[in-house]
Amino acid sequence: MEGGSLFNPGFLGSNFLWWVGQIADDSTWRDNINAGKYPDKDSIPGWGRRYKVRIIGLHDQGQETIPDDQLPWANVMYPITAGGGQTASKATPNLRQGNMVFGFFLDGQDQQVPVIMGVLGNNSQTVLNQKIGTSRVTNTTPGTLATSGYADGASPPKGSARPTPPASDLAVKQPAKRKAASQEAGPGAAPAPGATNENSDGIHQSTSADTKRQAKCDEKIVLLKPDPQEHVPSALKGIQTAIDNLTTKIDSYLQALQSYADAVTNVISDLQALMKSFAEEMAKYMKVIFDKVMEFVVKTLNKALTKVVAALPSSMRYQFSDMKQVFTDLVRCLYSKMTDGLGDKILGALTGAIDLPELIKEATDRATKGEDENGYPSGATTNPYVPMCTAETITAQVLAGSIPEIDDANNNLVGNLNSYLDDVNDTLAGIADVASLLDVKNLIPDIGGSLTSALSFTNIKLNVFGCEATPTVAASDFYTFCQGGDAQTEAETPSAKSVDEKTKEQSENGGGIEDQGSTPYVEPNRSTPNVNNKTSGGESDIDQALEDSQNNAPVQEGDLELL
Repeated sequence: MEGGSLFNPGFLGSNFLWWVGQIADDSTWRDNINAGKYPDKDSIPGWGRRYKVRIIGLHDQGQETIPDDQLPWANVMYPITAGGGQTASKATPNLRQGNMVFGFFLDGQDQQVPVIMGVLGNNSQTVLNQKIGTSRVTNTTPGTLATSGYADGASPPKGSARPTPPASDLAVKQPAKRKAASQEAGPGAAPAPGATNENSDGIHQSTSADTKRQAKCDEKIVLLKPDPQEHVPSALKGIQTAIDNLTTKIDSYLQALQSYADAVTNVISDLQALMKSFAEEMAKYMKVIFDKVMEFVVKTLNKALTKVVAALPSSMRYQFSDMKQVFTDLVRCLYSKMTDGLGDKILGALTGAIDLPELIKEATDRATKGEDENGYPSGATTNPYVPMCTAETITAQVLAGSIPEIDDANNNLVGNLNSYLDDVNDTLAGIADVASLLDVKNLIPDIGGSLTSALSFTNIKLNVFGCEATPTVAASDFYTFCQGGDAQTEAETPSAKSVDEKTKEQSENGGGIEDQGSTPYVEPNRSTPNVNNKTSGGESDIDQALEDSQNNAPVQEGDLELL
């Protein structure tokens, strides 16, 4: 206190001492603040939210004379909007290492109790240093004090405790430049200051979060139409939309190899896993097509057996009714088995349609050599436009690969019908006019030749009564968060006939995708040793209790203690 008197009117009045300083390396003060939840106030290692501050003009710059850990603790003066903590009115300071702060000395001329009143915002043009707690700037060595909040100090945090810039704090323009040009050095260049938007004036500067948000905003989300006549076309458009999204993400990954903006916004690390996830999405649209084929087979079967039912004696028709129910369940079971491996089949078709190794090689050549072997320069588009015929081709490949299974299912069905009708024919032997029961092998048409009819088949009619108006078909095939609902152009409308023709072509040329099979779970065999259920370093109480239980050992007093 000034003068040492009991009451000094200049304590916070006439001798109000201002200062400007910089918050030191957080390794000297971060342990004063608990990072997570704690049970009580005694768990706080320090007293209040305080920071080590190197005051300009009062403390020597650098670490030789006054190391960071020897700097005084600075308290924080909160604004009136933050409150003081009473009645749940509280806030925490948003200060980081390297911040330039200003304040006053609570003890006046003694200058030992600094209080932080505010913080000076960083300018977006200021280059921030990536190291703190060094002697880079001293009393005799001038330099800028501007430092990044992500700078490495004397003892940086380890693992997940280490702060990493969020997407909202990453610039989309690379700070490192080539010496001979204004072109960006590329994502493989050495890091340089300026990659983060640590400033208070560039709030509208584009960041990685903006790019990611826009990509999500433009991503197409499939809308399947409930109208009966639109089931298959809508499913084909869903496959087309999924392929479009897939190629867009693949392009983002490949551009990240040659573009800094794409590198800081890319969230894809495994292209094979990406393709597998999209194959699984397309499988649910492909199942709509297989279900339509199954529905057509069941309808065709029932129609073909109408004459058989009419020819049966009335006393046997109830038996055939039961048989039809069994046949329907059999068809459902057989087609369910075919759709069980659709994801793997579609993945095989995608792998054949998209040559990932070649695309990655071309993008790498553009990034390292300036152009690929085809002459395309760095930054060129890495994925072609996907027309509707791509979805039709993949659908045809999967259907062509399933034709043997479909034929087997149909032949199995006809074989069971023939066996039953042979028994009926033997029972009615000698009775006239049973010739119509002897041949039903050709009642079910070949599925390959009738695929167009199967895909355009409609079994449900929404306008039941003749005077009812036909419901208006939904217009949107997909929607985006930014633009809302939208539809494919008329020129890209899928065609069931085109799928039929490509299926025949693929089937004749052996280009169908067969069932890839799924990877089975690992199962122990007879030679597999028993699992040792004991913890490392000795038996635990739980392991011993389990062993005693298996051996029917009696529980002794004190074996289990409940805390």
